Amino acid sequence: MTISNPSYLKGFHDVSRAMGDKVISSDFTLEIDGFEQNYLLCKQAPWPELSSAGEIEVPMPLGAVAWQPQQAKTNLQGPISFYETVAGHIDNMLMNMIMAGGKFDATVYDGTPQRFLKAKRIKQCFMQIDSPDRDWENRAQVLLYAGTIFYHYYGEIIPGNSGDYS
Repeated sequence: MTISNPSYLKGFHDVSRAMGDKVISSDFTLEIDGFEQNYLLCKQAPWPELSSAGEIEVPMPLGAVAWQPQQAKTNLQGPISFYETVAGHIDNMLMNMIMAGGKFDATVYDGTPQRFLKAKRIKQCFMQIDSPDRDWENRAQVLLYAGTIFYHYYGEIIPGNSGDYS
């Protein structure tokens, strides 16, 4: 049975609106230290969050058990993808990263580097990029480099410089 009492639903609406607008997934940019000009080519990247690394089962009398959290997980990973340009910006960036040792630091912005609500610093990152697919029949899609970024996040949050993105 659907709850359709208008005043009951209005209460949920009012409380939800009081919390503010929801974050839109697309409102982010990733800026890699040393390759700042490529931030507009990053299509997808993880948003760093800290949480427990898992659970510890604690034995108790009479066969009972309890849960206890592990230490905070600071070594994280997630999907990442970049659009390539005719000039080869991403191919060149990946080659330069490997020649420089393969690791880098970066900032993930809730917004853009110029105007953002907050940003998070990630450290000692590296990427495993899958071989991109080239296809003679695909005339409707730009070349995409996709893979996994491995990084460390220690809860460093940079306060924003804007109340919105405009």
